Formats: sequence, C-alpha cells, structure tokens
Amino acid sequence: MKDSTTLELTEGQQLALEQLHRIVQASQGSVAATHVAATADGYVEVRVSVGCANLPRTQDGLRLRSVEAVTLRIPPDFPFRAPSVRTRHTRFAGTPHVNWGRHLCLYRSTATEWDPADGMYGFITRLLDWFEAAAAGQLDRPGEPLHPPNALTDHTAGLLVIRHDAPVARPDGPWLGAAVLHQVNDIRCDVVGWLAVEDPWPDSLEQLRESAALPAGARAFLAPVVVTTKHLTFEYPLTARELVEFMARDHITPRLLLGLTGFVAGHNRTLLCPDATVSSGDDEDTPAAPVHLLLGTPSRGIAGDGPRRTHLVAWHLPDFADQVGRLAADTAFSGHAYLAELGDEVVRFGTDWLDRQSTRWMRVYEARPEVTVRRDHASPAAWLRGKRILVLGAGALGAPVADMCARAGAAHLTVVDHGLVHPGILARQPYTDADIGFSKARVLADRLNRIDPHATRVEAFVGNVTTRLSALDLHTFDLIWDCTANRIVRAHLERARRTDTAAWPHLATLMIGHHATRGIAAISPRGATGGGTDVLRRTALAAHADATRAFDDLIDDFFPTTPPTELFQPEPGCSDATFTGSAADVTALAGQLATGVLHALAEPADRHTMAVLIVRMPTGPTSTQPSGPRWLTWPNDTLATDEATGYDVRITPAALAEMRAEARRGARVRGPRVETGGTLLGAVDDAIGVIFIDEATGPPPDSLLTEAYFQHGLDGVGRHLTARRKATGNISRFLGMWHTHPHTAAQPSATDRAAMTSLTLPLDDAPARALVLIAGGPPPVWNQWLATGDSPDLYAHLAARTASVTAEPPPPQPPAHLGPAQWWPGGYSTHPHSPVPVPRKGSRS
Repeated sequence: MKDSTTLELTEGQQLALEQLHRIVQASQGSVAATHVAATADGYVEVRVSVGCANLPRTQDGLRLRSVEAVTLRIPPDFPFRAPSVRTRHTRFAGTPHVNWGRHLCLYRSTATEWDPADGMYGFITRLLDWFEAAAAGQLDRPGEPLHPPNALTDHTAGLLVIRHDAPVARPDGPWLGAAVLHQVNDIRCDVVGWLAVEDPWPDSLEQLRESAALPAGARAFLAPVVVTTKHLTFEYPLTARELVEFMARDHITPRLLLGLTGFVAGHNRTLLCPDATVSSGDDEDTPAAPVHLLLGTPSRGIAGDGPRRTHLVAWHLPDFADQVGRLAADTAFSGHAYLAELGDEVVRFGTDWLDRQSTRWMRVYEARPEVTVRRDHASPAAWLRGKRILVLGAGALGAPVADMCARAGAAHLTVVDHGLVHPGILARQPYTDADIGFSKARVLADRLNRIDPHATRVEAFVGNVTTRLSALDLHTFDLIWDCTANRIVRAHLERARRTDTAAWPHLATLMIGHHATRGIAAISPRGATGGGTDVLRRTALAAHADATRAFDDLIDDFFPTTPPTELFQPEPGCSDATFTGSAADVTALAGQLATGVLHALAEPADRHTMAVLIVRMPTGPTSTQPSGPRWLTWPNDTLATDEATGYDVRITPAALAEMRAEARRGARVRGPRVETGGTLLGAVDDAIGVIFIDEATGPPPDSLLTEAYFQHGLDGVGRHLTARRKATGNISRFLGMWHTHPHTAAQPSATDRAAMTSLTLPLDDAPARALVLIAGGPPPVWNQWLATGDSPDLYAHLAARTASVTAEPPPPQPPAHLGPAQWWPGGYSTHPHSPVPVPRKGSRS
C-alpha cells in the first residue's frame, strides 16, 4: 500500500488504513491495496484488487475477471459510518445490487448490518461475499427480497403514499390507465385507486370520491400510469429522454406516453372545473391538478418465489401534462386502440420538452398490503387488526389502550367517557393544555382519527356507561376494554352480560394499584361464564388462598380486608380518589396489560378460560419485591338458575368435584340410592343477580343419610365456616346446603319444601336466606356424572327463612310418612346406624 503518512487523515481513516494493511498482509495475495488519496469532500479513496479466479461460477453469474479492481471510499467519521465501494467501469450495470452502473451495494441497511467494531475486517468480508455471490448468480438469493430499481428523489418534487395494490401489465402489452390520487396537503398525495383505460371513468369529482371511499370535500384527481411487462433497469435515468428510451424497450412510444398524459390531464380539468370549456386556448384560468406520471415495473418480490409484483416510481411533471392536455384536447382513447392521431403541435411540444427536461422523482412510501409487512404483524396486537373495539374510559388506562388499538389497525373504535379534560390529568394522560374543558372522549377520538384514517374510524361516545350502555350495540364489537376502574361499571357490565341472551364479545377489565406499581387485567373471553366482577372475585380468593403469601401485596393494593384510610385526591373538593403515578408508570402498565390480554385472545378458542394477568413494575435493583407478569386461570363454572329469582348459580369446578367425590364415595359405601349432602360456601350478589358457589363440603359426622331423606348435622360446621371466612378475607361465607337425589329428578320433595322455611343453620352469622342445591337426574344422567364428571341435573333455590329459629332447636325427627329406614351417619363412617340416632343439633334439608 502506498505510504499515507503525508495525507491529512482523521483518526478513523488512519484506523481504517491500518486495518486494511493487516488484511492485505494476511490475505496471501488475494487482496491488494494501492493508490491512497484524499478527496475534496474529506473522504480517503483506496484502490483495492480482489482475486476472483478461484470463485465458483455458474451460467447465471457475473463474468468476473481473475482480478477485479474497485475503489473504496472511507468517510471521515469511520468506523461510525460505513465505507462505500464502486467500480472503475460499468460492466456490472444492470446487475442487482449495483446502483448507477458503478456503486456496489453491500448492505441492505447499514443501521442494522454495519458493526463499527468489525471495521474494515467486516467490510472487506462483505466485499468478498458480494463477488462470491455475483459469480454464483446469487446476488438475489432465493428467499431474499429482490433488489428494486433506484431513483434519486427530489424532496421538492413531493411525496406519494401508495395505499392500493398496484395493477399488473398484461402478457401482451403494458397496463395503461390512471391512478386515483387524494391530495392530503401541498406536498403529499395518496394513491387510493386505479382506473384502466378500458374502465368507465368517473364523470364528476363526486363520483371519483365515492369510488375511492374518500370523504366529501377531499381533493382528488387522476395521474397517468404506465406498468411495463418487463423489468427495465436497476436505476432510473436523470433525463426525460433517457427515461423514454428505456420505456421504448417495452413498446411505450413517446406518442403513447404523450397521449396518455394529455388524456388524463384533460379528464382532470373536466373533474376539477366541469363548467370550463376544455379547448386548446380559451381556458387559461382553469385550475390544473398537480401532475405526476407513475411508472410501474415487475421488479418487486422474493427471489425464487413466484411472479414478481409491481414496483412503482413517480415522476413529477411540472406544467407539462397540463399543457399537453390543452394541446391534445380532442385526443381520446378508444378501447385498446389507445390513441387517435396526435396533432403535430402536440408531438413537437412533447419532443422538445423530452429533449430538455430532467426527471424529478418523488419520494414514494409504500403502504399497499401486497408489498408491505406491518411492523406489528407477528405481535399480539395483530389480533386487533380489522376488529371492532369498545373502550370504556378515556383516562390513564383507556387513552393509551385506545391509542394501541388505533395503531394496530382496528377497523372501528368507540371511546366512551363522560369526563372533561382538566389541568391535573396532563401529568399522565395524553391531553394538552389546549384540550382543557373539552370532552375527553371527543378530544381523544379526534386525535386517534388522524393516525390512520384509511384503516381506522374512531367514534366518541360522551355519556355515563351505566346509564347509556343500552345505546351501544354491544354485540357488534369484538372486544370491550373496561378501563374505568369503577365498581359500579363492572357490576353493570356483569349484570348486562348475564341477562343478555346473545353471546357477548370478549371483555377485558383493567385496573392499576394505588401507586401505579401493580396492574391487573381480568379477561373474560366470549363464552366465559363470568365477567370482570366474577374474575376479580376469583383473583381475590386465589390471592388469599396462596400459602406462599406471594400475593400479599396484591391483596393490600386491590382486595384489602379493610378500606384504605389514605386516599389520594389530587384536587381540592369532591374530586374522585385516584392513584399516584407518572405517565411512564401508567403507559408501561397499560402496554403490558394490553399485550397480555391480546396474547390470551390469540390462543385457540378451546383454551379460552377466565384469566387474570398480574403485572408488577420493577422498583429498583435492591428491591426484593417480585416483578414481572403472573397468570391465573380458571375453567368455566357449571351454571344453574334459581327460577324463583332468575339469579345465575355459578358452581366452581372444585365445588362440583367435591360433591361428585362425596356422591361416588357414598355410592360405594352406603349404596347407590342413599342421599348425601353438605355445606356450601360462597356469596350472593344481588346487584348482578349471581350466586357464587366457591366450595362444597361433605356431610358432618352427626348428619343422617337415607335413601329418602338427608339431615345436615352441625358437628364442626361452625369452626370450619369461621376458618374459611377468615382465610378468604370474608369473601366466601356460609351460603347454604346441598344434597343428592340419586337416580331421580333434581326437584325438591315435599319434605324438602317443608324444611326450606328453617333451612339456615342456627349459627351466629347464619343469613336470613340460604341456597338449596339438589343434584340428581335419571339413571343415565346420574351414572354419567359419577363415571365421567358430566354435569348432573341441578335444582337451585335461594330460600328465605320464614320459621323462627330457637337457640336450642328440638332434635330433628325423620318424617313419619317415611316409616322405618336404615340411616347412615355422615363423615367417613362405613356402618349404618340402627336404630336411628338423635343428633344434638341440626337442620333439615
């Protein structure tokens, strides 16, 4: 390598030359470097020779010489910017990954592929790999994206966003027509549709807007489009004449190009000013649309993966097409004949223009589905695309969740909130000072509608959820997010969901703890037996039941046994109590909770269960507080209905399994027709109309069991109920009693009905009503339950006590009409009583 000590080099360039020197020494003659020189723009150029004689070659590969010479350009800020490489010839022109005939493209993206730590070692390795792939004809390797044509864009020419899948040329010739453009602002237009020359073209601007689904008042016009049958070049030229010569390779003549351009320009004048007379000289004041010519070539796709897709570039034509349109006012397309004879004046003007005009390529942003992949396509948020979503609450949780749904491409989003923006919420909610005093829902909807108006429509619904829920057609939604953190809203949703005969959408209930360090997402998929109130109740029970005390912090934050004494009220007066936390806190929690919900919904439907996601924020490197997500899931309950009240009776699988286990044991020990039963623990929620059965126990030892009658004893019941009430944080309490009717209908007998008036146990906390649950069924149903666990027939009735209960009730006696019978004790006894024992206390069932 030529001595470079006399050059003024930056530290990085000196490093590059030192690394290159070591590479040359270690290459054993396969790489040589000479002629080091500085350039006026601060680069250092080095001529490098690469030995290619021993590279494997194929018929499709480049014809490489035994030694190929290239020039490296090393930037002043190397290694923080990658070098570039070019040839001293144009033999590789037209080859993939060769730009402008000389520049070799080694990196698809230097931001992700260039590693400053590799320096020249990595760069020369890339260069050697390029020559090896070129010799083998694998510059576009199978499975990799094809190298598209390159066009030097001019930022003053404007911006084009292509949203509609592009047309494809016919086998027998190019596709000719127009693109429907929506002018978004002074520099940007969106392609929202296509018109072939043989299609009916709109006669008015209103028809054009309607065909492209554009709103009233949108500025729209047409642009001429040519889609060729073959790939033309890897880089588009800088002059109009060269471009036309390229297009002539696909039989696109100047006359055809001029005629199409003039025809579209004339049609634009008709659309934009229908009352104007379109002629060759009397309409100078008619407004002209911006003129762009779109050129498409079959250049996009994956190497080796079927037909190529259209690659589009846009040529900005200032003042040209409008003038052609005026000169060619009488020119018209006629079927596939395309053009009538162009006048000499049009041809002379167009030819003169082509000879002196440079090309000005617009920036093109692709947004059409056929060639773009959404950045979130493999994420849980992909579930939201095209869905109808309802977000209840536009506050700290609802606003970011709604934003996530809009950005994910939800087709329709409804945001419900009755609140106004006030100064305090700006600390963590996505509103501004200018929004103060306005409806949160409307402000949020306006902002979200600007994210992607082509994909998502956002609607604001201002009102109280609990009073106006009926105004929303809930069955049209795919997912409801309850972000209100409001018990009343949750109860209202639970009741509405329970009483609705139609299937509800998925429901996700989100909450944040008092200091925004914890969050909960309760998930009720479509078809789940419980909604947000139900799932959160289960969460509280599971947290209290955990022997490891891993959920004590959760209990304190969300399910305290006593109401919190410290409430955070950010504004004086009667403002709602809320939580402390920053925008970073609530946004992080909202993102984790929403992602978890979408993960759950994306699972197969047969795995859908009620679930809760618990998220704890990291609190510091020395904290012992666990962080991260934790899932709890539950299968659906078995449902029964109390016909008298209409309440749902929800029996957990654990409770029903305990009843079945006792029934199976009784059948083995006492005989298949002896009744059994026990105590039920749970709760009655009159607000939502649900009776929760959390647990079931077997018969106490002093119970009496026979084939026609069951007497519930009291031995140990009070102690058990007290222990369970304490263990569950007073969530699960004495609820009632259950018993069986083996091989017979699950209906109360006359004896059962008589006993319901004094059903409740004479305990200190016995309620004034209790649930009677009877499990039975004809022999096929009963035997199937015992054998496989299929649900038996169930009878449920919430009985109110009407008879008085004395402190020491008389011993129960078997009904006289039953006559003598063999009686069994409860508990785990395996021998019957004879004669019948008299219990100390008891109640009938």
